[in-house]
Amino acid sequence: MAALLVHFATAFASGQALRDGRLRAVLYLGVCLPEILDQGLLFFGGASPWVCLPVHSPLGLLPWCYAAALLFEEDWRARAFGALLAGSWLHLLVEAGGHSMGEGAMAWAFPFTMDRIGFALYRPQDAGTMVLAAGVVIAVIELGAWFRGRSRRR
Repeated sequence: MAALLVHFATAFASGQALRDGRLRAVLYLGVCLPEILDQGLLFFGGASPWVCLPVHSPLGLLPWCYAAALLFEEDWRARAFGALLAGSWLHLLVEAGGHSMGEGAMAWAFPFTMDRIGFALYRPQDAGTMVLAAGVVIAVIELGAWFRGRSRRR
C-alpha cells in the first residue's frame, strides 16, 4: 500500500489543471477517502478486512462518494461527487500498481467477485522511496508556482 503522501502527490500533480481551488480541495479529499474509509471501518468500526475491501473498488466507492457529496451545497453536489469519485479512482489506480502478500489491493470487480489485482510495479518495502519522490514532485510544483508568481509581479 502506498503512503498517503504518495496518493496526495498524485492528486496534487493532476489537480493543477483545475482552476477552481475548491474543486481541487475536494479532489484531494477524494484521493484520501478510500484510506480514511478503510482505516475508519477497520479500527473504529471494528469491521473485518473483508468488510473493508469494497472501499478499494471502483463500484464500492460510488455510494460513499455520493453520500459525501450530499454534505455539500445543493448546487455544488454534482461537481463534488465528480471530484470525490475522480480522486478515489486515482487512489485506486496508484494502489493497483502495488503488490502485497501475493495479491493486489484493488477489488476490481466488486460486487461480482472479491478477486484483487495488482500490477506489481512496486512493493510495500518501496514506500520510503515513493514518499521521497512524492515530496520532490510536490516541491517542484510549488517552486514552479512560486517562480511564476514572482515573474508576474515584476
